[in-house]
Amino acid sequence: MSELLPVTAAEPPLPAVEAFDWLGRVLTQFATGERAIGQFCLALDMPVEKGPLSSLQSVCHRLAHNPYKRCQALLRRIERWRSMRPLRHLLAHATVMVVHDSAGKRFILTRHLPLDRHDVTPDRLWTEDECRELLRVATNDGRSIADQVRNLMQSAAIMVALKQPASSATPPPNKAPCTG
Repeated sequence: MSELLPVTAAEPPLPAVEAFDWLGRVLTQFATGERAIGQFCLALDMPVEKGPLSSLQSVCHRLAHNPYKRCQALLRRIERWRSMRPLRHLLAHATVMVVHDSAGKRFILTRHLPLDRHDVTPDRLWTEDECRELLRVATNDGRSIADQVRNLMQSAAIMVALKQPASSATPPPNKAPCTG
């Protein structure tokens, strides 16, 4: 009789990252977080004359001095999102190309024109895994910031506390801090 051979399902290969689609999706996700922060600034009656991030430092200060756990969670997410700001700036001004190495492996190359003769902004070679990871992080951060801002804006008690100067941001009387 014939012997049964073990069969394993091969994982389908991930689709190739299309460079301009990837860049557009990453920048869109960063913009989602920026738009939510701008809406939050407006809801807190903070100025946004120079763009949605013009009061970002003040918002972070108020969140940091607020005892509500949801405020602390938003602050942590904004801090992670802010840590990628130089990368967002570089991607927003990059020329994008797809290149292949001698083994045929695809890379996305981002090139930048120098701002002046002393600018040493490096070109960056992205593997497809790095592209997917950056898109994942940007999507998580953008969506999370937007969701957390929306949830905070629906809580009158938190908004009242956040509109106070940061040094006196305390929970309203007879109210326990939000836990989730």
